[in-house]
Amino acid sequence: MYRDKKIALSIPAYNEERLIGKTVETVPAFVDRIYVVNDASTDETGKRLQELAAKHKRLAIITNPKNRGIGYSVTAGLRQAVKDGADVAGIMAGDAQCDPAYMQGMIDCLLDENVDYVKANRFLHAQALQQMPVYRRIGNIFITLLTKFATGYYSIFDTQNGYGMFRRSLLLKIPWELIGERYDYENTLLIALSILGAKIKDVAVPAIYGDETSTIKFWPVAMRALRVVSAGFWKRIYYSYVIYNFHPIALFLFSGLMLLMLGILIGVWIVVIRFMWGLTPSTGTVMLCVLPVLTGFQLVLTALMLDINRENKSI
Repeated sequence: MYRDKKIALSIPAYNEERLIGKTVETVPAFVDRIYVVNDASTDETGKRLQELAAKHKRLAIITNPKNRGIGYSVTAGLRQAVKDGADVAGIMAGDAQCDPAYMQGMIDCLLDENVDYVKANRFLHAQALQQMPVYRRIGNIFITLLTKFATGYYSIFDTQNGYGMFRRSLLLKIPWELIGERYDYENTLLIALSILGAKIKDVAVPAIYGDETSTIKFWPVAMRALRVVSAGFWKRIYYSYVIYNFHPIALFLFSGLMLLMLGILIGVWIVVIRFMWGLTPSTGTVMLCVLPVLTGFQLVLTALMLDINRENKSI
């Protein structure tokens, strides 16, 4: 218990025989229940977990009969935590990269401030950031920028962190069936939270890097994330600004995009008649291209500014 709240933690584990012990052993004593989800590991992770469970009564092992992915494993632990009555439930990687010393501060932030989800942000620690492998840093920045637009959470960063704490009230609302089962789970989770109107805050937490080897393949993950956030963006706009509460953002965005497309099509037509037919377009014809593009751009920019201003405001 911490501040009269029951605390639970969900830890995914796939082939983590070397590091899962360190991860579990360093979880603070105030955490009442630790759910480690063994995602059909092919090494000795299962055996190591049984040894840990014999020493730590608060450790509960959830075993996936087949490999389902990190997203499925994380959410399986969170769902079980809710069923068991946890007031606060968190997620932490099983590779000992999440510093447990910051967990208390994250929970304090969750309980003391008007937020629903507190997540770690490695980019707020300049010195620790230098330890992050370059390819991870570039990939994280790329996916984070896409996720900002898809979710409307423009002030958060490091969306692929995998370390955070949730309020029970928020977990009860999440449509778990819509959360991705693989490495895109963090993106789909944030999109779902945005549609729910959840308030999120970043907390500076440095990562701990050892000699572990990442199994993430950058380009497949990046392309998958691009597809997910693209679909998620339109889903968020539709539900947040059309279905739940019709807002000028939707009007500005859709009309602006239509004008931009119209202007571009007219521009292509002008280029065709100039270079293929040798005709010189008049000033009025050129303005038929310029005006829709300028107006459309202004409308889209206005929609973006309104969207940014609505961040972390309840629907």
